[in-house]
Amino acid sequence: MGANAAANAVDSSEAAVQERIARLEHDFGDLDDPGNPLGAQQFLAADAQQRLLPAAERLLDAFGLNAEFVPRELGGRLDRLDALGRVLRAVFRRDAALGLGYGLTSYLAAVVVWAHGTPGQQRETAELLLAGGRMACVYPEPPQGNDFLRNRLTAVPDGDVHLLSGSKEALNNAARAGALVVFAETPDGLSAFLAPGPAHPDGRGLGLLPRRRTVGVRGCTIQGLVFDGHRLDAGRLIGPAGGGARLAEHVFPLTRGVGLSMALGCADTALRTTIAFARSHRSRSPASLHSARTRTALVNAFADLLVCDCLSLVATRAAHLLPRESRTLGAVAKYLLPTVLNETMDDLSIVLGAEAYATSGSYGIFQKTARDLPMIGLGSAGASASRAVIVAQLLRLPALASHDAGAERGARGEHNPLFRPFDAGLPPGRLPDDTLAADRDSLLGSLEESARRLDGEAAGEFRGPLTEAGAVLVEQLRALRESCADLAARPAGRPVSPRAYALADRYALLVAGAACLGVWLHRPPGGFLADPAWAATVLTRIAGRLDKSAVRSHPSGADRLLAELLHRFDDARSYDLYATAIGR
Repeated sequence: MGANAAANAVDSSEAAVQERIARLEHDFGDLDDPGNPLGAQQFLAADAQQRLLPAAERLLDAFGLNAEFVPRELGGRLDRLDALGRVLRAVFRRDAALGLGYGLTSYLAAVVVWAHGTPGQQRETAELLLAGGRMACVYPEPPQGNDFLRNRLTAVPDGDVHLLSGSKEALNNAARAGALVVFAETPDGLSAFLAPGPAHPDGRGLGLLPRRRTVGVRGCTIQGLVFDGHRLDAGRLIGPAGGGARLAEHVFPLTRGVGLSMALGCADTALRTTIAFARSHRSRSPASLHSARTRTALVNAFADLLVCDCLSLVATRAAHLLPRESRTLGAVAKYLLPTVLNETMDDLSIVLGAEAYATSGSYGIFQKTARDLPMIGLGSAGASASRAVIVAQLLRLPALASHDAGAERGARGEHNPLFRPFDAGLPPGRLPDDTLAADRDSLLGSLEESARRLDGEAAGEFRGPLTEAGAVLVEQLRALRESCADLAARPAGRPVSPRAYALADRYALLVAGAACLGVWLHRPPGGFLADPAWAATVLTRIAGRLDKSAVRSHPSGADRLLAELLHRFDDARSYDLYATAIGR
């Protein structure tokens, strides 16, 4: 159980989540133990052989990991997206390829069926997953996407069936998939289908293209599929004919934030490996903990992981609490988190020096993690597509600003579940209603009020840094709104200025700042989250990204975060909001 949770009562749902995480961590064991058959060296060896570690797959079979992707009403364990991300961190902490190949890829396909499938399609999908089967999804590639994953598929009606033709150049789990969710062009427009995969008796004979080798997640089997008049029987259409584009947009809020939440497990391992390296060096070494540069890199990495977890918490919970805003929040997470995590990896690699490139030994897992993390950001909802969603929000922002004063208590109220990591009482995840555009921006709308509340917080020596950082965020928000008003006032038909891309960066940072402020102000009593040092450090770091000259970090805050960092290292606890016991 996390350190903060121990001080607070938790309901049965949250207790069950913590029990599952504890079981998974216990079964995996200590990643750094050379005698552990599921240790780092075994994962590195499997990565060198470009396969998933068989012992790890057997462990996940026994754990029933697929049940995490199946809603409770269909016999699974899925009821909260933030909980799904936390459980999968235990897998990504060991091997991102295992997390993708065994887990996330199947979820990305299944969620389409949960959202718009018929009861029969949902039962079929649940039975496949609960029996240990795999799925894959041929998502449509938006114009802002990446060409590596592009596909061109058509489904031509032939009586009461469709004939599927075309190819998908790169697909994870293609050969092992018992079912495919396929988006294809029909006479009615883009449509979605639930099709038998190559591992299903009805899917045998599908053309498999040669495997594609990748630099990261080398254990994932990525290859293409060719369809040549493949028969899709009646009842395979998901949702209405021609409704595929809307369907894909609907499910992105259920996928964007949760995938990046899982990826925090990778960054956790990278930070832990760097701490072990720094501790092994004598005091005179520039890589030791006596070096100011090393201490700063470690504290900044810890702060960045906390920022990312605050944002992923809000993005995943928004699907339950703010469905009309969840598309934008999911896009912010998908856009900002890979950038922050990859910058963190670069900073940590400087501490490791040549060991950042080691492929074996005590620190070899670092280079694997550094290769794997960028691959998690690929996909049909990648950075470019997510930035396009944010730019669209920037154009709406001047009109939304007038609604901020009436923003719902779901974003601002006391004991707000949007910001509380251990609150389990969430309504079911809801798809956004595209007939009703969001009439507010609750996160940015909460920022000014949250900054005002900082003055009344009992933050001791950190009251000044907190209020200064809050003031910078409010000032930057006002400047952003002015810039967005200019952007929205452009003549009709004129393309959006390239300046919008820089404004998208600033918007994402302000949303992250609002998320961190919300988590701090709605913190549980006691434990690390009640310490103002972390809030002052992360908010100062965000404010510094927005305006490098605006604020200065508080030395005492860095010292306290470093002490927490080393305590969690010694006590084997995760570097996120939950301080989860790992590898026991």
